[in-house]
Amino acid sequence: VAQVFAIRNAAHLAHWATSSLAQHVALDEFYNGVIDKLDTIVEAYQGYYGLIGSVEQVVLEPADIGEQIANQAQMIVSERSNISNGNQAIENLIDDLTETYFKTFYKLCNLR
Repeated sequence: VAQVFAIRNAAHLAHWATSSLAQHVALDEFYNGVIDKLDTIVEAYQGYYGLIGSVEQVVLEPADIGEQIANQAQMIVSERSNISNGNQAIENLIDDLTETYFKTFYKLCNLR
């Protein structure tokens, strides 16, 4: 949860700093999309397992945002079962979140 908030904030800062319209739009879609998807994941998780408790804040710099998005997506994919505690419904929600990461990475790398 903390990592997604951190990348969301870094993406918002990178969104303001880019001179590329394509990257500006892609980052806007990313930082707006991931929070709604994360909220759905957390609420479903809490509905099944109980409250997650406090979340420690993490800060990421907006530099190399594309690489950070790709790296975090890979981490989420590799930890998917651990994050969901094996709950298939929550894994499906995590898949929806990672789709946003992959789509954004594609746009950042290929659309200028």
